[in-house]
Amino acid sequence: MTSSPLIEFRQVSKVYGQGEAAIRALDHVDLAINAHEFVAIMGPSGSGKSTAMNILGCLDVPSGGDYIFQGIPTSGFDRGQLTLLRRHMLGFVFQGFNLLSRTSAVENVELPLIYRGMGVRERRDRAHEALALVGLSGREHHKTQELSGGQQQRVAIARAIVTEPALLLADEPTGNLDTKTSVEIMDLMTRLNREQGITIVMVTHEPDIAAYAQRLLRFVDGKLETEVEHRRRADHVL
Repeated sequence: MTSSPLIEFRQVSKVYGQGEAAIRALDHVDLAINAHEFVAIMGPSGSGKSTAMNILGCLDVPSGGDYIFQGIPTSGFDRGQLTLLRRHMLGFVFQGFNLLSRTSAVENVELPLIYRGMGVRERRDRAHEALALVGLSGREHHKTQELSGGQQQRVAIARAIVTEPALLLADEPTGNLDTKTSVEIMDLMTRLNREQGITIVMVTHEPDIAAYAQRLLRFVDGKLETEVEHRRRADHVL
């Protein structure tokens, strides 16, 4: 007996505009991702990969079909329910880090726990634990501008995992980093997937970065064209 996928698209379509101006960003896409997988999404500009990511993150909704999260269809969710799903079940890592510049690393990491109404002592302990997981013990009270780009991305990853999300969504997480720092960040994400069991879906345009994932989904013209499983690059270096 096999378990259900963590997340699933069933004939998901997304259309922007109407009539002759309509643009079909996704065209009847089926996909399934299991818990504890590390999946990369690639495709040229306009392929639908960003739209798929927005729907996975409950930042957008399908025009047709259904997005299933932990076996539950989300098509009937209102805006408030989607917000709660994002807050309690999802973590996000962005290319631009999206940190508060005048606050410390630990304060940035605490932010999602404040939205949950968690007490000061508990959220501070959780933030310290998350920063330790990403290798930033001792830098908890450094301001954002005092950290390197790679360290800022580590803070962003700590903020994304401090809520213990079911799914971590990473949108071009190495896009603003040099090659050496990109490798360090991808090694970190691989360890979080392997050792902490965090499910990761990552959009990237770089084949070398996609190679860290266990599986590659490639979008072309709004369709899921290929699914490739491979021995990820990190298996050779970790």
